[in-house]
Amino acid sequence: MKGYETFEHGADVGIRGYGETLEEAFSEVLKALTTLYVESIDFNEVFPASEREVEVSADTLDELLVFFVNKAISLVSLEDVLVIGFQGRIEEREYGYYLTGKFLVIPFDVERFGYGVEVKGATFTQAKVEKREEGWIVQCVVDV
Repeated sequence: MKGYETFEHGADVGIRGYGETLEEAFSEVLKALTTLYVESIDFNEVFPASEREVEVSADTLDELLVFFVNKAISLVSLEDVLVIGFQGRIEEREYGYYLTGKFLVIPFDVERFGYGVEVKGATFTQAKVEKREEGWIVQCVVDV
């Protein structure tokens, strides 16, 4: 099964990631996000050029996902990079959830990847973080 996908949602677009672990699903949802920014990309042919530290906390996993995706969107806008993955961990603490780690990034090379759409932000629309028998699924809708 593919680790990520996009789905239609009215004028916006949904992004979804799958993984055996919660961290893997969060990493995969970033690939779905990246496919919106470009015309085409083969994740087997791109390798992280650098890393950016990321920390996010939230009361619920759904909130954590939306805040996490918005951090990635901000990074794309501010630094002209594509966020192609995440390495780190997600912990449940007394007052919610805490994510620490690194975004894996590459330069946004328009000649190589083409240009897709501008992503404005992640929303709580259809935001879901769910543990299933086969693993984790995470999703939210992004405003384009």
